Amino acid sequence: MRMRHLLFSFFLSLLFLSNRADAQPWEYGAWFGVANYFGDLNTNASFEFIGPATGFFVRYNINTRFAFRTGLNFGSIAFEDATSKNPYQLARNLSFSSNLFEWSNDIEFNFFKYDREKEQYSFTPFLLFGISAFYYKPQAEFEGEVYSLQPIGTERQNESDGSKKKYAKVGVAIPIGGGIKYSFSPFWAIGVEGGLRKTFSDYIDDVSTVYPGGLSDPLANSLSDRSSEVTDPPIGKEGKQRGFAENNDSYLFMGITISYWPHKVRCPKPAKIL
Repeated sequence: MRMRHLLFSFFLSLLFLSNRADAQPWEYGAWFGVANYFGDLNTNASFEFIGPATGFFVRYNINTRFAFRTGLNFGSIAFEDATSKNPYQLARNLSFSSNLFEWSNDIEFNFFKYDREKEQYSFTPFLLFGISAFYYKPQAEFEGEVYSLQPIGTERQNESDGSKKKYAKVGVAIPIGGGIKYSFSPFWAIGVEGGLRKTFSDYIDDVSTVYPGGLSDPLANSLSDRSSEVTDPPIGKEGKQRGFAENNDSYLFMGITISYWPHKVRCPKPAKIL
């Protein structure tokens, strides 16, 4: 339900933008690129499991230095302990994948004056900062089947003692990034940008705290401690470190943008006849 509310709010904002009488400062665009995840499995900022990503946005150019942008983004992220050089992670043997859906609202600061009607101001590097809401659904493959991990409760979330609550699949993040943009015509612009999303969740990968020990659900037991697939005896003793709870997860969107500015070309005023 939360994701539906976010999408509803997003499309309401688009409706507001499209009905503005002074639509000239608005531009509409899309981007194509990659997504990457950093967290309890990817502890060394590896880009081995980058996935495809895309999105579209609406930008309001407040003035030549600042712009506001709202956009809807999608990306695919994943990681596997099996690719790590860390002996502990190799023994832990966890993995996950997830699709990410994001609604982002950002402020852009242009280093140079940016005015798409003037050729001398058609290029600028920029910084961006904002807030976003995102939806994720960590999954893992086990014995030929793909399972959604959040409902299973791999860190004791489903136990009857109520010692641990399920984590939400909707979170909040702070986008921080930058890029460059270039207006190659009065109507069109291209750019390159990247933005790291610092989240307030440590469960994008379904890994955070310690091994829960014996769980009442055999499937939850198997997906919580997968070390038995690669080592004997397994390492998942109750209370032993499973993740790194002191650090929240993050993800990155990076790509090429193209945008369209549907303004009217100003005709030159006719010269006065003396």
